[in-house]
Amino acid sequence: MLYLAEAVNSAIIGKGLMVGLGFIGPAIGIGIIGGNYLQAVGRNPEAAKFFGQALVFVAIVELFGLLAFASTFIVK
Repeated sequence: MLYLAEAVNSAIIGKGLMVGLGFIGPAIGIGIIGGNYLQAVGRNPEAAKFFGQALVFVAIVELFGLLAFASTFIVK
Protein backbone atom coordinates (compact mmCIF):
# COMPACT_ATOMS: atom_id res chain seq x y z
CA MET A 1 0.00 0.00 0.00
CA LEU A 2 1.37 3.39 -1.01
CA TYR A 3 0.93 6.15 1.52
CA LEU A 4 0.85 9.82 0.61
CA ALA A 5 3.77 10.61 2.91
CA GLU A 6 5.93 8.14 1.00
CA ALA A 7 4.96 9.47 -2.40
CA VAL A 8 5.70 13.14 -1.68
CA ASN A 9 9.29 14.24 -1.43
CA SER A 10 9.65 16.76 1.40
CA ALA A 11 12.53 18.54 -0.39
CA ILE A 12 10.23 19.44 -3.27
CA ILE A 13 7.61 20.80 -0.90
CA GLY A 14 10.27 22.76 1.00
CA LYS A 15 11.65 24.29 -2.18
CA GLY A 16 8.18 25.25 -3.34
CA LEU A 17 7.43 26.92 -0.03
CA MET A 18 10.79 28.69 -0.10
CA VAL A 19 10.12 30.20 -3.52
CA GLY A 20 6.49 30.99 -2.82
CA LEU A 21 7.07 32.64 0.53
CA GLY A 22 10.30 34.23 -0.70
CA PHE A 23 8.45 36.18 -3.38
CA ILE A 24 5.77 37.56 -1.05
CA GLY A 25 8.09 40.20 0.41
CA PRO A 26 9.37 41.53 -2.92
CA ALA A 27 5.84 41.60 -4.33
CA ILE A 28 4.69 43.74 -1.41
CA GLY A 29 7.78 45.94 -1.71
CA ILE A 30 7.31 46.55 -5.42
CA GLY A 31 3.66 47.40 -4.81
CA ILE A 32 4.60 49.91 -2.13
CA ILE A 33 7.28 51.51 -4.32
CA GLY A 34 4.97 51.73 -7.32
CA GLY A 35 2.07 53.08 -5.30
CA ASN A 36 4.18 55.74 -3.65
CA TYR A 37 5.70 56.75 -6.98
CA LEU A 38 2.27 57.15 -8.57
CA GLN A 39 1.06 59.08 -5.56
CA ALA A 40 4.05 61.43 -5.79
CA VAL A 41 3.51 62.00 -9.53
CA GLY A 42 -0.18 62.60 -8.91
CA ARG A 43 0.62 65.31 -6.39
CA ASN A 44 3.50 66.84 -8.32
CA PRO A 45 3.81 66.01 -12.04
CA GLU A 46 7.42 67.18 -12.05
CA ALA A 47 8.27 64.17 -9.87
CA ALA A 48 8.05 62.01 -13.00
CA LYS A 49 11.75 62.69 -13.54
CA PHE A 50 12.47 60.31 -10.64
CA PHE A 51 11.20 57.27 -12.55
CA GLY A 52 14.75 55.98 -13.00
CA GLN A 53 15.35 56.07 -9.27
CA ALA A 54 12.10 54.23 -8.67
CA LEU A 55 13.23 51.51 -11.07
CA VAL A 56 16.53 51.20 -9.19
CA PHE A 57 14.62 50.62 -5.96
CA VAL A 58 12.40 48.06 -7.68
CA ALA A 59 15.51 46.24 -8.92
CA ILE A 60 16.97 46.18 -5.41
CA VAL A 61 13.75 44.76 -3.97
CA GLU A 62 13.49 42.21 -6.79
CA LEU A 63 17.00 41.00 -5.98
CA PHE A 64 15.71 39.44 -2.77
CA GLY A 65 13.10 37.47 -4.70
CA LEU A 66 15.74 36.24 -7.11
CA LEU A 67 17.92 35.20 -4.18
CA ALA A 68 15.03 33.12 -2.82
CA PHE A 69 14.66 31.50 -6.25
CA ALA A 70 18.39 30.87 -6.66
CA SER A 71 18.63 29.33 -3.22
CA THR A 72 16.40 26.47 -4.36
CA PHE A 73 19.25 25.25 -6.53
CA ILE A 74 21.66 25.36 -3.61
CA VAL A 75 19.50 23.54 -1.06
CA LYS A 76 19.53 19.78 -1.42
